[in-house]
Amino acid sequence: MAARVNLTKPCLSERFSGLIWKVQVHQSGVLGIETRNTELKQVSFSAFNFKTGETYFKDQTYDEKWNLSLAFAGERNLILSAREHSETPENKGVISIHTLDGSIRWQKFNISLNQVGEAGLQVYDSRFQPRKYFWVDHISGEIITAPLLHEAVENLFFPETDPFFVIPSFIEHGFLVGELVVLTHSGKVFLSFHERDGEFFKQRLVVYQDDKVLIDDILISGIQKLQPEAFFIQQNHLFYIRQKEEMVTYLV
Repeated sequence: MAARVNLTKPCLSERFSGLIWKVQVHQSGVLGIETRNTELKQVSFSAFNFKTGETYFKDQTYDEKWNLSLAFAGERNLILSAREHSETPENKGVISIHTLDGSIRWQKFNISLNQVGEAGLQVYDSRFQPRKYFWVDHISGEIITAPLLHEAVENLFFPETDPFFVIPSFIEHGFLVGELVVLTHSGKVFLSFHERDGEFFKQRLVVYQDDKVLIDDILISGIQKLQPEAFFIQQNHLFYIRQKEEMVTYLV
């Protein structure tokens, strides 16, 4: 089934050579993406503007080939956390990279990340016990006074399961499997469900307003297990992943 789109504004559609592993969204419009090629054991990072569709950089790699993870995406930089090895969640090292080109601002391998946000990074020196936390500026990497923390307003919306939802008759579908997840936003209904596809399943995303279908797309096909992930909306933009390797956004 080809995507059928009307009355919504596509902003971004980017395909990657690896699996989309982690996504970070910033209110400035920055979209940071971590992808992993499991065959090559290679982690890569990309940054885009989800509002304009501009690519800042794509598939950037670093000296550490696998044990890096995207921790934060901001207007001026992305933060990567490093792990000593893949078998442990314990991180050991922090790298700050430029949002616009992926070049390294600074990197420190004697600190570990505890939490990250607009105000800075709370870190500790993993060589010493007990842990002693302190804060560093995420742009300069310099030690700063502990900031006053404010709860971020992310304007972030996720769908929820609805056992009583009935798919409208104008939306054709096959034999349904599993639960429906639904979100109503800006006068539109965002609906995701699984349907049988021969011996396999496929997951669809349908967006409609009144009796008009705006988006009808397949998130993933040829699967044997139901997928929990579907989509989310932030700052009136719809985000979803197609076939695990393509990031798609629409202004909705």
